[in-house]
Amino acid sequence: MLLLFPKIICSCDNLYYKLNKNSFASEYCFPLGFTVTYHAGAMHTKANSISSVKAAIEANAQIVEFDVSFRPDGTPVIIHNAEPSNSQGVFLEKALEVVAGHPECKINLDIKSMKNLAAVDELVKRHGLFERVFYTGVFEDWVDMVKKHSEIPYYLNHKITPEEAFDRDCAQAVADRAKQLGAIGINSHFEHASKLFSDVMHKNGLLVSLWTVNNPKDMPRVLAVCPDNITTKRPQLLRRISGYQK
Repeated sequence: MLLLFPKIICSCDNLYYKLNKNSFASEYCFPLGFTVTYHAGAMHTKANSISSVKAAIEANAQIVEFDVSFRPDGTPVIIHNAEPSNSQGVFLEKALEVVAGHPECKINLDIKSMKNLAAVDELVKRHGLFERVFYTGVFEDWVDMVKKHSEIPYYLNHKITPEEAFDRDCAQAVADRAKQLGAIGINSHFEHASKLFSDVMHKNGLLVSLWTVNNPKDMPRVLAVCPDNITTKRPQLLRRISGYQK
């Protein structure tokens, strides 16, 4: 019964796709290695829970997202709260253990605090996951602390502006700054994402990850801007609309 509800949700999303498939593009241009991230709580599961992680794994998730924070004693937990108590949150190690046995799945650690990043690195390395993990949630003023206390690669959180979406020089300035800061790419809300912005990032060797695309009416437009990753709570529907079933 644990995974029954997500399966019902997926069935509803499949029905939506069948009823509306003629309104979607027949194909999209995907960057090499395009991925879909299962947002914490995807498919109407409980966010930051072991059951949610297991549901994503059973649905063949390419990437699962955890919100990561720290209890006052420094223990890493998965929870959206930046300052949980010593009784709140699920141990990050338990979530990592679930994913460790599924080598095709990567992990997006969306950090809400930098209190004890060294402990996150220790757990990731202990479970042999270093090549499969990356950070989001890293704003520019967090970069120095992240680089000081962790070896895990990270996206730079950046809100794309209308100017950056449609002016190549403005987009290039973002790329220059991201490279200077050592980021692997840009993580942004999808609102102002554009094909031009993605093209500029790609020409600079940077990835583009967009969040959180839950409304099926937004999915075709976001797919058309050619990001490297889309984060969503409705991953099965997004994958059906994209036609990209890897």
